[in-house]
Amino acid sequence: MTDHADHDLPADDLLIDFINQQPTPPKVKEIAKAFGLAPDMRAPLRRRLKSLAEEGRIKPMDGRRVAGLDHLPPVMVVEITSINDDGEGIATPPEQNNETSNPPLIRISHERRTRHQTNKTFAVGDRILAKLALVGPDEYQGQVIRKLDRHRQILFGQVFKTRDGYGLEPVDRGARQGLDLLAPEAKLPFTAGDMVEAELVKGVGGKSRYHSRKTAKVIRNLGPAEGEGAFSALAIAEFDLPHVFPDEAMRDAQAAKPMPLGQREDLRALPLVTIDGADARDFDDAVFAEPTSDGGYRMVVAIADVAAYVAPQSPLDLEAQKRGNSVYLPDRVIPMLPEALSNGLCSLVPGEDRACVAVEMLIDAKGEKTSHRFFRGLMRSHARLTYDAVEDFRTGADTDPPAGLDADRLNHLFEAYKLRAAIREKRGALDLDLPEKRVVFDDHGHAIAISKKHQNTSQKLIEEFMILANVSAAETLEAANALCVYRAHEAPDPAKIDGLRDVVKTMGIAFPKGQVIRSQHFNTLLKKAKDLNDPAAAQLVNETVLRCQSQADYRISNPGHFGLALRRYAHFTSPIRRYADLMVHRSLINQMAKEDHLPLPAPDQAADIAQSISDTERKAAAAERRTVDRYATALMQNRAGQIVEGQVTTITGFGAFIQIIDSGAEGLMPLGQMPDDFYDIDTTAAVIKGRKTGITLRSGDVIDVMIIDVSPLKASLTLAWAENGVVSTRRSGAAKSGPRGGRHRDKSSKSRKNIKSKAHRSKRRR
Repeated sequence: MTDHADHDLPADDLLIDFINQQPTPPKVKEIAKAFGLAPDMRAPLRRRLKSLAEEGRIKPMDGRRVAGLDHLPPVMVVEITSINDDGEGIATPPEQNNETSNPPLIRISHERRTRHQTNKTFAVGDRILAKLALVGPDEYQGQVIRKLDRHRQILFGQVFKTRDGYGLEPVDRGARQGLDLLAPEAKLPFTAGDMVEAELVKGVGGKSRYHSRKTAKVIRNLGPAEGEGAFSALAIAEFDLPHVFPDEAMRDAQAAKPMPLGQREDLRALPLVTIDGADARDFDDAVFAEPTSDGGYRMVVAIADVAAYVAPQSPLDLEAQKRGNSVYLPDRVIPMLPEALSNGLCSLVPGEDRACVAVEMLIDAKGEKTSHRFFRGLMRSHARLTYDAVEDFRTGADTDPPAGLDADRLNHLFEAYKLRAAIREKRGALDLDLPEKRVVFDDHGHAIAISKKHQNTSQKLIEEFMILANVSAAETLEAANALCVYRAHEAPDPAKIDGLRDVVKTMGIAFPKGQVIRSQHFNTLLKKAKDLNDPAAAQLVNETVLRCQSQADYRISNPGHFGLALRRYAHFTSPIRRYADLMVHRSLINQMAKEDHLPLPAPDQAADIAQSISDTERKAAAAERRTVDRYATALMQNRAGQIVEGQVTTITGFGAFIQIIDSGAEGLMPLGQMPDDFYDIDTTAAVIKGRKTGITLRSGDVIDVMIIDVSPLKASLTLAWAENGVVSTRRSGAAKSGPRGGRHRDKSSKSRKNIKSKAHRSKRRR
């Protein structure tokens, strides 16, 4: 139903004309101001712009901006094709070079180094990261941000044999065609099936066989795609993950010696234990709890004292800062610190003296923290426990405490956790229930399955102990006005909440508008979804709520943590694997020290480091996710042609993304692989509906699909509609072609465009 406020908005054509005329893509508030719209009209305006974008009449840009269809992004890579008489560079986007008849005119000014001196920063053929502003119809003025390596247009893919040589199938999901490969060199041989890193070769064309396709040459052979560890090797190269330590950093790590007691507090008699996953190798936190006379608990969290071994600005420190974090791929770990530290002197292994930074926290009978103090100590872990073993003891599956511990030691931990869990629930921390996907390997290192495990109580116990320690660190540093690297998590974008509201509306769940959204509002929604007694619907709501959330990052200013519903929060508990925690340790140590303070970065430098390690964290997460997805897809390779159950995760204008239930692999069912019909598509409400057949497909639906094609390196499946064991598609030949028959290009792009535009017109009429 259309909001009455929509009638007070400018006509669509006026909006589009205004957007097209702006030198830089405008934000919603800028459009509202230009048309004199009141603040309460921004939400209807945002919905209207979203609708225009879905219709393909404008396009969304980074930074919550919108632009005309032909508008170039405000910042992009361009290639200098000529220099005019005024010394300006004439440029074109590399991907459009020689491929479009009327490319936009882009003039790039030379960068001025001083007021009186011009420094020529580019030449023909250079690739420039430029800031662009529209100055006329199809004409842009650009400013140089930085010059890129003109010879390094890098891509990754798998080699295949052609009739007269070799080709490269890119691993990028969006790649539509392969490339020709130059003949292998003697010093860098490759063969069909190898994964390689390649760079595009320019100037190859004319009457050669490369005329109609781009050409590349191999610069690194990553090994056979079927080889052990192939997906991890590809991720390391693809995401440019530093994985070899410089010699200087290795010497720093190998020179480290065990720390004596000295001025440290002696915690070796305190029965601290570590609780981690069964496959963990680096143990950086240990816990202890005991009851107090007032009904509360004394809690101790001891963390490896990494700062004692990693001196600021040393080669080891600079490499750790560059990496930002450890990367946990399914079959290997790329540590932030060399193993001599990460698995050695900084790992809290049982029975060994280890330097630590500890925090003692007192909570009352209601679970509220009443005090805390930080100190440096020397500890000795009394046991290395696993989550599963502790959980078995908690549930009674195993009546004997693991590692021969006194049962009270574990019971005290659980009782302290219960008090803190009640506080967490009271403050309304976001309570998502999503399983973690993990690759299961056999004894020979071959992937055999994808497991999906929900967090158990033992994991939640450790999480609550760590959260309280992290809060204590942030409070200490903030009170001292000292450098603190906060873990920041802002409230969700209202536009994303609108999308969530539309999804749950189809389930009969209301999510009110006009309120300041807090994490407990999401928890209420999650409970309603769980009460539907429909696991698929509940999972969809959990995933949609997760997608609504802003990305957490590191900052030296404090916006609070929305998801945990905390006013201040820092990362302190994992300095082995996160550089942010090491920075917090150093700042805390300075607060504890009476002299010999550690040098800390200046605020502007600390802000830059926080941004850098936020970027490395996102890159690591993407590499981990991509590698798991490749393993999940590879496990489907022998199932092409089979009909399986899948859950619809996303509705798009060109089909539906579907996750295979028993493996977690995700694939695309294009409209061309659905029964012949005219489909109305509402991406906002996440619904596809056939006009003749009445077929209705919503996010969260569980349906039968046939696996048409499997591409492990792209981590993608092509799926077809299947009902009652019969595959029915828009192209009658698709079903008959068998497991490999789905690799066809859909030639009905015009009709697909009509499907989208008519669907949205129909939606507006409703």
